[in-house]
Amino acid sequence: MLVQRKFIGLSALCLSLAACGGGGGGSASDANVAGSATNVDIAQHPASVSGSVIPPATSINDSSGAVWTLNNGVVFRAGQTTNSAGTATLVLWYAGKMYMSNSANVWSVWSNNSWATSTDPRVAAAAVAAPATTTPAATTTATPAAAAAPATTSTPAVSAATSTSTGPAIPFYGINGHYVQGGLSTSVPLSTQAASLADLGVTNFRQDMYSTQDIDTFVSTVIPGLGSKVQVQPVIIANPYDDPSLNGATPTEASAYAYAYTISAYAATKLAGIPVVEFGNEYDLDSHNAPIASDGESITDYDNSTFPIWRGSLRGAEDGWRSVDTGHVTKVIANATSGWLHFGFLAGLMNGTQPDGSTGHPTISPDIIQWHWYQDGGDFENAIGTSGTYNVLATLKSTYNLPIIFTEIGSSPDQTTASQQTYITKTIAELAAAKATYNVIGATWYELYDYPNDAFGVLTSATAQKATYSTLKSMISASPVAATAH
Repeated sequence: MLVQRKFIGLSALCLSLAACGGGGGGSASDANVAGSATNVDIAQHPASVSGSVIPPATSINDSSGAVWTLNNGVVFRAGQTTNSAGTATLVLWYAGKMYMSNSANVWSVWSNNSWATSTDPRVAAAAVAAPATTTPAATTTATPAAAAAPATTSTPAVSAATSTSTGPAIPFYGINGHYVQGGLSTSVPLSTQAASLADLGVTNFRQDMYSTQDIDTFVSTVIPGLGSKVQVQPVIIANPYDDPSLNGATPTEASAYAYAYTISAYAATKLAGIPVVEFGNEYDLDSHNAPIASDGESITDYDNSTFPIWRGSLRGAEDGWRSVDTGHVTKVIANATSGWLHFGFLAGLMNGTQPDGSTGHPTISPDIIQWHWYQDGGDFENAIGTSGTYNVLATLKSTYNLPIIFTEIGSSPDQTTASQQTYITKTIAELAAAKATYNVIGATWYELYDYPNDAFGVLTSATAQKATYSTLKSMISASPVAATAH
């Protein structure tokens, strides 16, 4: 069965002009009064973040200070047209060069003041490095099909294996909140929310964000309002089906990559120095997918038509962030699974396989494996599915040998209060022990407040403490786990 609970929902996607431009925030007309590339102000209009794309951005600045725009298929540089044919659909600033793609998906690069034949540089970059494989021993009663060892094919400059810098420690205990979704998460003063976290003994606050506007809100309002003792862990959800540039059309792997890359790169400029960033949320359960077969333990259990789209989104998010965070200060989570026994979804992303059985596709290269788990799923070290019995943590550790974070873990409101308390008592102790045994470095409870359509919170919709609040608090106090340095 699939674990039943409330999933993080989508907020309205709104991309602001200044944010999406990635540079000085002006338009082509006000930046280039004389309409010439020779009189732009580089100091006023610094280069946009590598990976910036029109759309969703409305303008991009190159390294000379010239502002680029796209209007009715015509690309303008410093107010002057560059392609008289007027068939452009996308403009990309990548690794110091400007690229254009047209309605036939034909790519060009700006070189010597004219367009020259090219290819999408992001696709080429993702295929540079050769896969690296491992052969771990299985530790489950039933071995999940296609859960092969990970391969990394990211650009060498941003590969997780090349990381040499260390960032802030990663807190072990956290809890989920939803500031951008409104309700109590917005109306209750942030200082009051921070006090609840402190009382529970947690310091990590997982928060969903969907747009550059959401990111700006966190930087300007939420993070300062919570105070220095609370660490926000952003989960940035650039759902490719919400890309406004598609005008309702079905996304492709390329469009999903570009959309996620732009938002992620912007986030990296605004949230620099955070310990962990997470991309996507439960893409394996998205409503655009066909139902998952069996327990989801094999890559063949998933929808082949949508899987490449999710892969593009997660790859773009990784590459976008790392194009800014070149020192790898922040650890990246990018497998976006709902957990349970969905090993196949993760395996396909990590080893370049697809549900149709084809291989050799691009892969993700996260620093940390993310998993979700709820009371209805039973014991994650002895999970009973239709395909067999699994020690989920042993499977993940032996297959990928990466740190693991439960970014959502919770009790089930359809159970009795006593049953929920029993689950919390057993599970928190099990999680604390799992750090040494399976390299579990984080557990983020779902969630702080009840919402109108669910009761997963440890505080009611009237902000009163539930019985589960005191149980969670006492177990965290009794099971201290140090933050993980990296």
